[in-house]
Amino acid sequence: MKLAFEFNGVWWHNELNKEDNYHLNKTELCEKQGIELIQIWEDDWLYKQSIVKSMILNKLDKIENKIYATKCEIKEIVDNSLVKNFLDKNDTHGFIDSKIKIGLFYNNELISLIIFGNHRDEMNKKEINEGEYELLRFCNKLDTNVMGGELKLFEYFIKNYNPNKIIAYTDRSFSQGKLYEILGFNFINKTEPNYYYVINGIRKNKLNYRKDTLIKEGFDPNKTEHEIMLDRKIYRIYDSGNLKYIWKALSNF
Repeated sequence: MKLAFEFNGVWWHNELNKEDNYHLNKTELCEKQGIELIQIWEDDWLYKQSIVKSMILNKLDKIENKIYATKCEIKEIVDNSLVKNFLDKNDTHGFIDSKIKIGLFYNNELISLIIFGNHRDEMNKKEINEGEYELLRFCNKLDTNVMGGELKLFEYFIKNYNPNKIIAYTDRSFSQGKLYEILGFNFINKTEPNYYYVINGIRKNKLNYRKDTLIKEGFDPNKTEHEIMLDRKIYRIYDSGNLKYIWKALSNF
């Protein structure tokens, strides 16, 4: 089936034991052989195992519960608690807040969700570019294949928000970006591996440990973020990076 699996223990795969490009190199070595490498992280397996198993079944085309998008009702969602509950149960990345949340409902149950946010200038993250968006999440209900769901949700967004440009990223640890190809995106580039900090056996977002935040907590301002965390015996762990895609209105419609 041209699939490979690796289990990444968060201790044995941290920066003390593996170089920064370790997971990226494995991903690309497999790609050269025509093999898709699925990297399963220890904390996801321990705490989100049902989600991981559903993702694996999807890769193996073994999802038995199939619902056609044509039988679903499309709605914009304002209830953040509904979105949070859905993402916590069905997406390893969990909740993300944004104004644009569009769902497919089958028998009044949310079964598919897409989330968009304003795309911010790369050089100035505070500056919003009008008409430009980022696709932040797409997620189906656990162990459910919503046939044509991603396309129905995406076309609704295009029709109702009239975007000029949409940026999207996919995690190379578990995806080769086929979803975005279906939606008409074009590949831009590959990003460098991203890192997390492992705290109590769980990978934590690096943005929670910026130097300015650490200084406010009383740590040495003369040291770098990395030095402060190493002093605390909190280590980085690197993923395989992302694939970056773009959709442009003029080239697609």
